[in-house]
Amino acid sequence: MSFWDDDPLAGLPESRPHPGRSGSQSSAALSSLQQNVTDVVNNILSDYQPIHPSDDTAKVLRAFADNLSGQGLSRLQSEIYDFAKNPHQLRQLRNFLVDTILKPMAAAGGKQPPVTPSPNQSAAFEIELAMTQIEGSTRNPGQSWLKNECLCRDGNRCVISGSIDTTVFRSMSSGERKGNKHTNTQCAHILPFALSKLEEKNATHTKNKATTWWALYQYFPALENKIGADTVHQPGNAITLGTKFHLEFGAFTFGFRATNEEHKYHIEILDEDFDDAARLPTVITFAQHDTRVPRPDPDILDVHLRISRILKEVRPRHNCLVKELEEET
Repeated sequence: MSFWDDDPLAGLPESRPHPGRSGSQSSAALSSLQQNVTDVVNNILSDYQPIHPSDDTAKVLRAFADNLSGQGLSRLQSEIYDFAKNPHQLRQLRNFLVDTILKPMAAAGGKQPPVTPSPNQSAAFEIELAMTQIEGSTRNPGQSWLKNECLCRDGNRCVISGSIDTTVFRSMSSGERKGNKHTNTQCAHILPFALSKLEEKNATHTKNKATTWWALYQYFPALENKIGADTVHQPGNAITLGTKFHLEFGAFTFGFRATNEEHKYHIEILDEDFDDAARLPTVITFAQHDTRVPRPDPDILDVHLRISRILKEVRPRHNCLVKELEEET
């Protein structure tokens, strides 16, 4: 079985639910308060009483609140406000966010744990509806299709180091090779390809994937109508990276922070222990050597960065998530 045939998100028990629906009425109540909404939410989380020493409910919810934006942030703030008097629901919301967003992302390179159900009362219906519509993305025709597209767009180079893809380098003349470095490159998905792969005979697996996509659209609404289980394998969700950089990008060690200039990004290091941090340039511009192939989508890159920041804030909890994956599977 090839690397692409192994699905890290398969074979999981059924996910746990979201605690309850936060509607427009609660949103209006929150926005009508005299206090700043952010202060209200921070006070709720500061007042939360952990039920045991490892209860990180407030930390996880604060990490999301600090890094979401726009409608996704407003939705989370309304939910925290709704559940303020019910610590169990706050814990359930924490579990839901960890199971549907953080664990799948942390598991993208290997294994995935069970998902917690959303406390949102209408979430179950919406997820069941999504299950009837979700279809897995395919790498056919040919698993190399997307890599070839990205290589054409990215000038046959790792977008970070600028090194030429080794296969391309070997096909060049000695004159063309002069002054150029080469490296083995891979097609790196920004949001993991594992989010698309479905086990058609496994209803739990399909429901977990549908729950994850529902959560992503709830808290990162810019993704809706841009990417889903059937469109993960697209140039807008992929970049050409050297093998080592691909591994670190997939582990959320670094991300791309947009500048005021279109297609130009700061590289933001999110793991202080990253050995090769010094090799990363401060700023890169995503080129488009082949205009047929779209550049990486700014909203998808932004979501990757925000999730990277959340994982950084919950460290060493992030490392615990990876350990949990190993133990649960």
